[in-house]
Amino acid sequence: MDFNLARNIFSSSKGAFTAFIVAIVCFLAGIAVTAHVGQLVRNELVAQHKKDAVADLSEARARLEGEISRTVAHGFGIRAYVTQFADQPFEMEHYREIASDLIEENPSIRSIGLAPNNVLRAVYPQEPNRAAIGLNYRMNSAQWPAIRDAMISREVVIAGPLELVQGGRALVIRIPVFPPAFPGQPVNDRSYWGVATLILDEAGMMAAAGMKDVVNGIRTAVINKNAVSTANSVIFGSQSVLEADFVSLPLHLPGGLNWQLLGYPQGGWSDYGDEVWMTQLIGSLISLVFGTMAFLLINEVYKVRSMALHDPLTGLANRRLLEERMYQLATMCERSGAGFEIFYVDLDAFKPVNDNYGHSVGDQLLIEIGQRLQHQTRQSDTVARVGGDEFIVLTPGNMRYQEKDAFLKRLSERVDQAFTFAGIKIDVKASIGSASYPGDASSVDDLLRVADGRMYAQKAKSKQNEETPPEKGVPQTG
Repeated sequence: MDFNLARNIFSSSKGAFTAFIVAIVCFLAGIAVTAHVGQLVRNELVAQHKKDAVADLSEARARLEGEISRTVAHGFGIRAYVTQFADQPFEMEHYREIASDLIEENPSIRSIGLAPNNVLRAVYPQEPNRAAIGLNYRMNSAQWPAIRDAMISREVVIAGPLELVQGGRALVIRIPVFPPAFPGQPVNDRSYWGVATLILDEAGMMAAAGMKDVVNGIRTAVINKNAVSTANSVIFGSQSVLEADFVSLPLHLPGGLNWQLLGYPQGGWSDYGDEVWMTQLIGSLISLVFGTMAFLLINEVYKVRSMALHDPLTGLANRRLLEERMYQLATMCERSGAGFEIFYVDLDAFKPVNDNYGHSVGDQLLIEIGQRLQHQTRQSDTVARVGGDEFIVLTPGNMRYQEKDAFLKRLSERVDQAFTFAGIKIDVKASIGSASYPGDASSVDDLLRVADGRMYAQKAKSKQNEETPPEKGVPQTG
């Protein structure tokens, strides 16, 4: 395959190549949009899964809040009972029965302590807590801050969970006691009696609230937002939940507790469902259809444009495309000074070919002439069919005299070769007229007329030479 044939193939496939590129871009754009929509659908599925997880955690939160509030209510019962004997000397026996009843009713309560004037005077059960009796909280730097806060705020204060010496962890509930001096006395006007302390076993409390490490496939954890470090913030559950994309619910608890309930699925958030693959399938199909339509449309536009600018028989440029390129080169010449050449080729005695052999043979001859001309030109040159048997070769740049003469000779020799088709041999002869821009004319129309005139002058000269017989003894020159 020679260079000119490769050029022809490239030119004919340029529209298809461009259409293919645009189709690929459209398809990829559609796929990108599909991927984006698919991601939105996945995000929505994750959001729905999180909503379901929050709903499951809400039940666990309600149970835990209820259990802690119920225990604090037991402490209020102790406080109410204490007020009955507030004006009497403190006796442990006054409180033994109610303390025993409360511990029996709520197994999460490990012990109950009473400290009138902040000195621990009674602990239930006494064993193994007997040694703590007589402890002055004011002298204990670890326990005094919480009791002082309860005294000042006149509210329940809960500390912990704390590690106990006897093992395990517990919440320490401090309930300040302010008995009224008379019925209806405002709380702010009442005198401080002391503090009731409930030691609440953490594990027992969580078990009583029905808390589990996994709830409906959701790994759970309870954290203390007031913890100094993240490592010490986990009250219940797995530390690994904090490292995941968890959902959280605040726990509304008394005593200043700032806890949160966290949850994360064991298998991660579900982001795949029928909606995702349906979206991807439909989006891919739409992208494919859109890309195909873009290919067909652009390819058809190129075909229509090519038909408007090319000769339908030979596939060469037509007069319109030739003139467009000539005008472009003329405009460039004004800036760069580089002109161009045209060569007007007209077949001699073409009509007899159609008359003697038929138009199909004549058409094949025109196609052959077009190919012969293309074989003698460069990729930057233009070969156009501008009439029935008329062709023009356009070459950018001006040629020197010797160059031009050699090019004319090559064109003439190539075109004048005999044409064989279907066993028929036809002699071919052409007349060629050339013109240079801007040397021979200052406009495209004038240049065409000059080349046309020179072509007809050569045709007339050739005809005259054929009709004039040579004189005897006088040799003929070519």
